[in-house]
Amino acid sequence: MPDDSKQITQPVSSKKPKKPRKETDGPWKDALEFFLEQFFALFFPDWGKQINWKKKPKALTPDLPDQSGTKICDRIFEVELLNGEKEIIFLHLEIQGQKQEELSHRMMTYNFGTHKKHGKPVVSIAIALDKKLVCSSGLFEQIHPFKNEPYLQFWYDIIKIWSFKGREEELKKKDNIFALVVLAQLAIMDDKNDQELRKHKKTALFRELFTRGLKKDIIEKLYKIIDWLIPLDPKHMIALQEEIKQTAQTENWPGWDPVYVNTFEQVGMIKGREKGRQEGLRSVLDKQLRRRFPHDITAKHLHLLEKADSDTLAMWAENLMDAKNIDEVFATTHLAHS
Repeated sequence: MPDDSKQITQPVSSKKPKKPRKETDGPWKDALEFFLEQFFALFFPDWGKQINWKKKPKALTPDLPDQSGTKICDRIFEVELLNGEKEIIFLHLEIQGQKQEELSHRMMTYNFGTHKKHGKPVVSIAIALDKKLVCSSGLFEQIHPFKNEPYLQFWYDIIKIWSFKGREEELKKKDNIFALVVLAQLAIMDDKNDQELRKHKKTALFRELFTRGLKKDIIEKLYKIIDWLIPLDPKHMIALQEEIKQTAQTENWPGWDPVYVNTFEQVGMIKGREKGRQEGLRSVLDKQLRRRFPHDITAKHLHLLEKADSDTLAMWAENLMDAKNIDEVFATTHLAHS
C-alpha cells in the first residue's frame, strides 16, 4: 500500500534525455510475465487473493515513450478479478537513480495515458531496482499557486528492492519462487563488480533453485532469469561451469540437468570466439614475420607461434612494430616504444 507520508512536488520541468536503461530490466520483464501470480503473492498478497489466476493475465503493449522518446520497458497486464471485473495493472521498472518528483511525475503520466488508451482504472506499481533512486512516498502532488494547497494528488505503490538487503535468509525461507528473483537482484547490489563474490552468490542461488522440487519448465525459466541478472566475466563463467557441475553431482541436486544451463552455452561461445581470435592473430603475425624477417624465421619461431595464447600473440604483434630483429619480437615483455 502507499506510504502514508506525503511528498509535495512542483510541476516537473523538462530534463535532459536519460541514459539508456541497464540490461537489468530485461530479466525483470520476463520474471513478471512468467511469474505474475507469485509476484503478487510476495508483495501484495491481499490483492493477489482477489485475482482469478485461472484466467491467464493478458499482457498489453505499453506504447508509452520515455523522456528521451524511446519505448520504455514497463509491463502492463489485464487481470480478471474473482468477481468477474477486469482491471489494468501497470508495472513500472525503475533502474537508474532518479529524483522523487521525476519518478512521481512519470508514474502519473503513464497511469493517465494507460487509462486513456484502455478506458479502465489502472493500478500503478513502481519497482525500484536501484538504491540510488530517491523515493520516500508514492505520491505525485501539485500545489495551487494561489491557494497554496494541493489541487491534484496521484498515489501509486513502490516496491523498494534494496529494502530487502540484509533479509536474504528470510527470503530463502519463503515458499515463493519470486523470492529467488529478488535474491538475484540483491546479489549484485553494492558488490563493486566483485566477480568472485558474484560467482559464489550465483552458485548459492542455483542450489536453492535446483533443490526446491520445482517443475522442469519453472526451473528453466528461473535459471535463465538468474543467469541474466548476475553477469560474470568469461573467466568466472567458466569457473562457475565447473563448480556447478561438481557441486550438483556431489550434493545430488534433484532438479539438476545440464540441458537448462544457458551459461554453459555462453561459455562455449566464448571459447569459440577465443579460438577464432587466436587463429586470426597467429595467421597475421606469421605473414608479417615472413615479410619483415624472411631469412631469420626458423622452425623454433613457428613452434612458439603455434603454442602461444591470444594475449601473448597480441604482445608479439605489438613488439613487431618496433623490433630491430626477430628475437625482439618474441621478447617476454612489451618493447618500449620510442
